[in-house]
Amino acid sequence: MRNKDRDYALPLVELNQVFKTITMLKVMVIDDEIRASDVLKLMMEKFIPHVTQITVCNDARQAAEMIRTFEPNLVLLDIKMPHLSGFELLHRMPNQNFKIIFTTAFNEFAIKAIRFSAFDYLLKPVDVEELIASVNRYITLQKEATGHGDLFQNMIYNFKAGDNNFRLALPSKEGVHFFEPQQIMYCEALSNYTRFYIGNGKQFITSKTLGDYEDLLLPYGFIRCHKSFLVNKKFISYVDHEGFLILKRGVKLEVSKRRKAEVMRNLEK
Repeated sequence: MRNKDRDYALPLVELNQVFKTITMLKVMVIDDEIRASDVLKLMMEKFIPHVTQITVCNDARQAAEMIRTFEPNLVLLDIKMPHLSGFELLHRMPNQNFKIIFTTAFNEFAIKAIRFSAFDYLLKPVDVEELIASVNRYITLQKEATGHGDLFQNMIYNFKAGDNNFRLALPSKEGVHFFEPQQIMYCEALSNYTRFYIGNGKQFITSKTLGDYEDLLLPYGFIRCHKSFLVNKKFISYVDHEGFLILKRGVKLEVSKRRKAEVMRNLEK
């Protein structure tokens, strides 16, 4: 099932303006399925105007050497391949100086582990609008010190830890921070950014929308009490007589009228 919250592709005219900030975009597609890789290559050439070079690798065993020679900015990497999986390939390349977009037909658990680790992904068969949106996100995140090696290690941890022990990766300009959902007190929407308030008093801003995090965190006891707030139920102390949520540390959050009944139902569980 595709996640509509992820689909915020800019119109092609606007996207062209964004691409003007990039002088060169070198892309490598790694996929054992020749037809799938050819389609992706064609989409990139036709719809991503600043792809200056693109190459394809259909044998993961040759991919590491091809990456060292080609030096791509961006790699579209299939997860499930014969001989060598996408994850095994990355294990062989600890010093990654390229960004990754996974292409996968994997199940919901695997996709969740990928998203918790702040990696992007495309579901097969790849939709052109989702491809454009993913490349747009890649461009937007260029200024962030994402620490790809740390993100990859967190993804491997998430795969091994199981559904109830995921760690959420929060990339920011300062670096990457990792938190278990129960450590997060609440999240605040800041236009196209999200500010995270951690239980220990620290704050971090990431360049993703609150909607991107909502469906990840709702299963872990979070409540969307307002268009601007996503709050961890365990940090709520009480609801005051004006209907505001009073959190530990004295934080006061507004509850929107249309969400009030749903919030109260969640608090009674």
